[in-house]
Amino acid sequence: MENNTNSSLITGKAAERYFDLHNALLEFSELFTYTDPSDRNIAIVGATFLEMVIDHILMAFLPEDEKEVAKMMEVNQPLGNFSNKITMCYCLGLIDKVIKDDLNYVRKVRNKFAHDMSVSFDNEPIQAWCRELKWHKISLCAKPPADATNRDFYQVGVHQLITHLNGCVGMARFQKRTLLNNFSNG
Repeated sequence: MENNTNSSLITGKAAERYFDLHNALLEFSELFTYTDPSDRNIAIVGATFLEMVIDHILMAFLPEDEKEVAKMMEVNQPLGNFSNKITMCYCLGLIDKVIKDDLNYVRKVRNKFAHDMSVSFDNEPIQAWCRELKWHKISLCAKPPADATNRDFYQVGVHQLITHLNGCVGMARFQKRTLLNNFSNG
């Protein structure tokens, strides 16, 4: 299926992925709320949705060969974990260093919550990782309120990353790789 990069129309698999992402972002807005009392839910849901958006960036950029791209994203394959996906997006120039660093802090927070049942946003090193998030400070051009909690830093940081990365999906779509024709020697 051809992806027409000379037009603003999205067709074929790209259109399906666009609507899938749109629906997932609606679900994200319902699950990632400031009223959810569970730190664990917030930590894991935020990172899970960021990883999903990273998947969409890569799928928008990589050639339209679903089988091969899906294989690359399986567990124990080159793009089978969040860390490798972040690194790949950065090395391909699809995200910049600040975004890469923030995604890695979010990934570390998620991993800590996933593997330690007694952790909260007030525990070290989670507290430090939340305070290290930078993109929301840059994109909002504002200093956080003095009474902002570590969880506030995380949630605002994740929201701003989601917003930015959603735009990166569209940019990656217009830089989509195409497969070379197969040439035979006969």
